[in-house]
Amino acid sequence: MTVLLPFVVNAALNFVLGLLIAFFLGPSEFGRYAIGAAIIVLVNTAMMDWIRLSAVRFYSLRSRETEPEIRATLDLLVAGVSITLCALLVVAVVAGFDLRLPAMMLSAAVLAGIGAGLFDYHGAIARARFLDAAYARLVIVKNLLALVLMVGGAWLTRDPTVVLLGGLISAAVALVSVRRRLADAPLSLKAGRADLAWTFARYALPIVAGNAIYSLIPLMNRSLLAGAHGFAEAGYFSLASDMGLRLFGTLGATLEIVLLREVIRLDETRGRRAAQRRIAANLVIVLAVALPAAVGFALALPAFDRLLVPPSFQGRFSAYMAPLLPGFVALTIFQAGLYPVFLLEKRTLVTTLAALVALLVNVAVLTAFGAGQPSAYALAQMAAFLVVLAITAVAALRILPAMPSLRDCGAILLAVALMALAIWPLQGRLPAAAELALQVAIGALVYGAVILACDVARSRTLLRLRWASRRARGA
Repeated sequence: MTVLLPFVVNAALNFVLGLLIAFFLGPSEFGRYAIGAAIIVLVNTAMMDWIRLSAVRFYSLRSRETEPEIRATLDLLVAGVSITLCALLVVAVVAGFDLRLPAMMLSAAVLAGIGAGLFDYHGAIARARFLDAAYARLVIVKNLLALVLMVGGAWLTRDPTVVLLGGLISAAVALVSVRRRLADAPLSLKAGRADLAWTFARYALPIVAGNAIYSLIPLMNRSLLAGAHGFAEAGYFSLASDMGLRLFGTLGATLEIVLLREVIRLDETRGRRAAQRRIAANLVIVLAVALPAAVGFALALPAFDRLLVPPSFQGRFSAYMAPLLPGFVALTIFQAGLYPVFLLEKRTLVTTLAALVALLVNVAVLTAFGAGQPSAYALAQMAAFLVVLAITAVAALRILPAMPSLRDCGAILLAVALMALAIWPLQGRLPAAAELALQVAIGALVYGAVILACDVARSRTLLRLRWASRRARGA
């Protein structure tokens, strides 16, 4: 499937991008950049993401032909929100509001947030129309340019504002490269409909409220940590947080895109019950991918730290990443496995309530452990994301007509345990490159063998059928 290629490229380039920016900026300037990057996520999520979500739910090949007013309304909304944000930014800068950041850096972050929102919206349009090649081009152009402009800016200037502007330019060029392919009709005020805009808002804003809180938690923790311990300490924390969110966020998004397509198709062709059963089955697949990724990364963390983390961050990266990992895998399971339940049922208020509880838990943990301890920020963020998983899991499993296969879930846990036992003894025994390569290879072999032996999610059966089909075609 062509749509998988951009996600693989996106994951690899984003991982490299964050490490290289940290290497050239250093802990202190990277701490400032990380706060700007968190503002980008917050602006995109709070102000733009509801339009993307509406496009995912209401825009399709069929609606493109029968209801062109849907795309027209979406385009008007995204243009209107973008212009409004730019106007508010101008007012804030001219009025001289003290937002604890330089005006240029704040402007770059807000504009980059708008660019990220436009990028995500057009990506949703491409996926809705099954334009996998256009979507691949959009993602690859953006990421390759970001690698050149953002890393180049960090290397030449050591200025986080320049790095943020590099991200904005890369998104703008990527959008221009697919503009004609994704266009339906010229932008027209008359084609939009206010009732559709209200429908989109009622559907998506509860989801966005929750997502905005999720994105507020890392921004709050980074800002508080910088205020209490300086931007360098915030840089150490932010590199671990960014790498984890990018890695497991991309993993969750990839699973969501691939698995949600079939869920929506079943809902349209065979009814809600069939779609819900598919979600229950998909939960096994999500666990089979997310759990070994988290455990394997935790065990390979010392070698990864020595080999790939910039020297000025080594040691501190692992110290923050280890407690953050459970929260990252919780978000992956929520995003790819549980969130489709609420999306399908349009019961998105649950996710908003879970986010509010998570925010309160984050503050409570900081209070209990003492905000003066740097490690408390990692524990607070982990606890917040685990609470989200717990609340949404209880709610989702009550809605689904069938539970995920307990046999398959048990087999996954067994496979993860055996994988961990196989690669644990390698820690600290070899040079970093050899240790990391062996851990990945041995872990994948052991885990894959157990999964196939137990026929988790019918993996062995499907491989056998595919092999038989190939042999039959060959004959």
